[in-house]
Amino acid sequence: MDVKKELEKWKADYNACHTPEEIATHKVRFATYVNALSPSDKKAFVKAFKDGAKQSVKEAKELVQAAELRQELEKVLPFASMSYIAQHYFGKTRQWLYQRINGSLVNGRPAIFTVDELHTLSTALSELGDIMKNTSRSIARP
Repeated sequence: MDVKKELEKWKADYNACHTPEEIATHKVRFATYVNALSPSDKKAFVKAFKDGAKQSVKEAKELVQAAELRQELEKVLPFASMSYIAQHYFGKTRQWLYQRINGSLVNGRPAIFTVDELHTLSTALSELGDIMKNTSRSIARP
């Protein structure tokens, strides 16, 4: 038995449920199916189910982090040049940077910043803020 394929079928079946009654029926059928498996198949199926759940939780956390980052960056996006930041701090394109800011799907997975990339972005915003402050001070002097 290909447990991953079988699990995908059950997930697709669950996703097709639209009412509480359909979900309840699916749960009964799913429990009956799992209980009818041989001990070795049941163990493999349950492991695949748990692994899939862990992966889903990981992906959900990544999406939440991307949304929170986007919300924080909303304050500076209108006036900070993302093209400049992408090119000068990351050596990448504006599109690359926006993919990470927006959590866009790239090769079927959400694009997210690594810890180092978040540090680089933070440094970039800090340095640009310092440049603006210093420029403001210098032109305000008589």
